[in-house]
Amino acid sequence: TPTATRTPAATCQDMIWQLAGILGVHPGSFTLRELYEMAQSRQKQDWQHTSNLMALLANLLTFNRSHTFKAADFDPFAQSQTSSVIPLNTEDAMALLKRTFVSSRKETQ
Repeated sequence: TPTATRTPAATCQDMIWQLAGILGVHPGSFTLRELYEMAQSRQKQDWQHTSNLMALLANLLTFNRSHTFKAADFDPFAQSQTSSVIPLNTEDAMALLKRTFVSSRKETQ
């Protein structure tokens, strides 16, 4: 691949120009980190706008009026409302801690 033979500096320079192209600015006075953050914000704002239009169209064209679409349904940057934390009761937590630390302590003595 072409990027495999390029130096990290050249690849970084390409990324700077790509991000500047997304933003429509000259990269001269910006760092890579600044350009990246600005491009992320630009993409989030663009998706907020697009997802609002998609939700509007979906709600206008749907036959099922019991379900309404929200902009977050179409926005890949929207925070999901589901938690990734697994609920664990106190007894299970203590048993897990004992299995992890108490048995290994006995083996080292």
